[in-house]
Amino acid sequence: MDLLLIRHGQSTANAQGLLISTNQDPLTDLGKTQSTQLAKTLERFAYQPSPLFSSPWKRAHQTAQIVFGESAPMKLDARLAETNPGIYATWREADFNAAYPTFNDDITNRYEGGESHLDMADRVRNWVDLEVLPHVSEPGLTAAVAHGGPISVVLQHLLGIPIETRYPSFTVPNASFTYLKWRSDLKRYCVERVGQV
Repeated sequence: MDLLLIRHGQSTANAQGLLISTNQDPLTDLGKTQSTQLAKTLERFAYQPSPLFSSPWKRAHQTAQIVFGESAPMKLDARLAETNPGIYATWREADFNAAYPTFNDDITNRYEGGESHLDMADRVRNWVDLEVLPHVSEPGLTAAVAHGGPISVVLQHLLGIPIETRYPSFTVPNASFTYLKWRSDLKRYCVERVGQV
């Protein structure tokens, strides 16, 4: 079973430079256009994912509906949600980094009223361990529409890059995709194709 990871299109929070925002942050008009263009890009490769997972956060779910169609059977999975920033959801990222310059030095630091990046990483790794790895010998394609943080965690987990010592190791732009192929001869996933609109 191969794996297709998709980051949502531009959201209101992305356009405003917010830290992370909330689960209700929607796509901008540009984000909707990006998602439509991404759907056309993916059509060229004839990807037919099943199962299809999405973060329940609005911007990811909207992207999944645009890319795969509103009637596509999809599992909303909270394990794929972005890190909950608690009381800092409406802060600009630059302001947060200026106020707390060492926060990201330790992945266990927790946003007040929210969670740490390690909390997020643990639930994303749980998703990989239960929804992806048990099915590697099966034919087909699993797809997940999520956020930059969870996608970095999936890639690090599958490619053997320790999360606790270096996170994030990958940054993925809005409306981008990463295709990983299961190599039975190597017994591991390999990144085969990446792209964005």
